[in-house]
Amino acid sequence: MIVDMNDFLMDYAASKLGEKADLAQQVAAAGKSDLTGLDDLFKDNGVGRRTKYLDLASGFLRDEADADKADAPSDFDAATKALGQEAIDYLSSHPQKFNRWEEA
Repeated sequence: MIVDMNDFLMDYAASKLGEKADLAQQVAAAGKSDLTGLDDLFKDNGVGRRTKYLDLASGFLRDEADADKADAPSDFDAATKALGQEAIDYLSSHPQKFNRWEEA
């Protein structure tokens, strides 16, 4: 799920900022300490952070909860934020996997 979240976020970032060689690093740095840093980077009042990142995490967690009710998180907001932070940490440590337009 984390890779999918980052793929969606990077597509959005490329549409907002252009396909730059260090775009993944720029996105990861903006969201590293707080995901709301993405709002300033994209200048979109949080649309990208919510619709291209956190909504995906939330949907995944809710689907998992429906499939396995015994281990379902009781606080979806906290679980969504935690998954979002895990995803941005992954992006930060693997930026080369998400700057794919460099290969084209």
